Amino acid sequence: MQLSGAKKVQQVLSDRKELERFVDSSKERDEMMKSWVGLFGMSSNEQGDKLAREESERFVLKPQREGGGNNIYRSDIPLFLSQLSEEDKGRERGEPEGKEGYILMELIQPPEGQTQVLVKAGEGEGRRADVVSELGVYGVCLLEELEGGGCEVRVNRESGWLLRTKGRESDEGGIAVGFSVLDSPLLV
Repeated sequence: MQLSGAKKVQQVLSDRKELERFVDSSKERDEMMKSWVGLFGMSSNEQGDKLAREESERFVLKPQREGGGNNIYRSDIPLFLSQLSEEDKGRERGEPEGKEGYILMELIQPPEGQTQVLVKAGEGEGRRADVVSELGVYGVCLLEELEGGGCEVRVNRESGWLLRTKGRESDEGGIAVGFSVLDSPLLV
C-alpha cells in the first residue's frame, strides 16, 4: 500500500492491463480511468520520452520525491532532459539513464474562474486570486497476516483530509514552501 504512493507505481497502475489485476469490474475500471490523466514512463523506448520533447507544454516531469519544488514544467522539460543526457554520458554500463527516475504526467486542467482571497503567512493582507484547490484524503488500513498466506483487512477507513489552495499562476502547490495555503471547504 505504501508503494501505491510512488509515482512510478502509479504510472504502471494507470495501464488498463495492470489495473485489471486489481479491479475485476470493467465498469469500475472505466469509471476510475475517466478521472485520470496520462502518466508515461521516461526510458528511451517509452512514449513519455517522445511526448516530453515534442509536446512539453501539456506536461509536468515528476521525480520520485515528495515535498514539492522538484517538478519540471512545460517548456523547461526539453532543456532539463538534455542536461540529464549530458550527465548520462559518464554513467557506467547497465546503469539506468537519469530520466528513468521520472514520470511524465499530463497537466490537470481544473475549471477556471474560481476566485478566493488568499492569506499567506508573512503577508500583511490577503489578495484576491483565481485559484485551484486540491483535496487530499487520508486513510487507515490495518491488515493481519494469515497463517496459510495472504491477509485479512481489519481496518480500512477514511481518517482525515487536507484542502490546499493556490493561485492559478503557480505550478507548485506545497504549503510548507509557501506556494499554497491551508483551506476549508464551505459546505452549503
